[in-house]
Amino acid sequence: MNRRRFLELLGVGIISLHPYLQTGDWDIESPAVTAMRQRIETVIGGLNMALDFRCISGGLDEAFRLQVNAFNLMPIASCFKAWAVLYYLLHTPAEAQDMTQYSPVYQMAVNSDNLQTGVVLDDVARRVTGRGNAIEKFNDFLTITIGMANGLHTWNWPGSPTAGLSDPRFAPSEQRRVWFNGQQYAIDNACTAADLARGYDFLTRGETFTRAPELKAALQATRSLLSVPAVNYRSPIERAYPDGGYTGKDGILPSSDTPIGRVVNDAGVIVSGDHTYIIAFMSAGESESTAIDVLREVIRQMTAYENEISR
Repeated sequence: MNRRRFLELLGVGIISLHPYLQTGDWDIESPAVTAMRQRIETVIGGLNMALDFRCISGGLDEAFRLQVNAFNLMPIASCFKAWAVLYYLLHTPAEAQDMTQYSPVYQMAVNSDNLQTGVVLDDVARRVTGRGNAIEKFNDFLTITIGMANGLHTWNWPGSPTAGLSDPRFAPSEQRRVWFNGQQYAIDNACTAADLARGYDFLTRGETFTRAPELKAALQATRSLLSVPAVNYRSPIERAYPDGGYTGKDGILPSSDTPIGRVVNDAGVIVSGDHTYIIAFMSAGESESTAIDVLREVIRQMTAYENEISR
């Protein structure tokens, strides 16, 4: 999709990006992209994994989009916290914003503090007008402002001010169940890799196609915070891509927390040369080492593509 079409669909101000994501030219593959897709499909095979892998060119066109099981619902874990940062910045007066090391929003984004995540959602909801509890208001932001299709059902972390709140729109149901080994499971918070990638496209390209200075500043600050590495911890993508330059948020759940085993998710952005790569990876019931091996293959394919187009 070219820049002009993107601009026409986004318009100006803080509006949803999701319409442009429904159509485009990414299905016309070059031989290099076809080879890359075939290799990634082979590596993932029958594993319970999902991937949405996109490349944005220096001219802000979408160069390719590779999707494997990208529309399967999977446990989201903590990946949603990336957009809670933007939510906080857009609904908090500049003089009241605190993103220093020990602030709730920093602890949420960098150290994935679950209690502080509830504090952030509750704090922002008190400043957002209209009906709805803190979970519902955050989901409205995800679906209306960003254009994502999924939201949280609950955030019941013990001691969190959001404990006991829910959004029935995203409750587990026949339509919102996670499949694993041929069986359906009711998972409280589920999303798709395509939705995660959609959200990172907003964080990546939204700034260029808006005249709203508040959104520009908030997107820049969000990316900056999501680029801060945690102390003594590396996310799956950071382990697969040790060269640095990763901006994103992972989500890990131990096998004891879900009926389908360990959850290993990571989504974010890598800038390489003139290109920006969006990687949205989700995994459930597979080992962390297997997930990282798959991500390493994605990185190898990204490097091969860079080498191919630079010839």
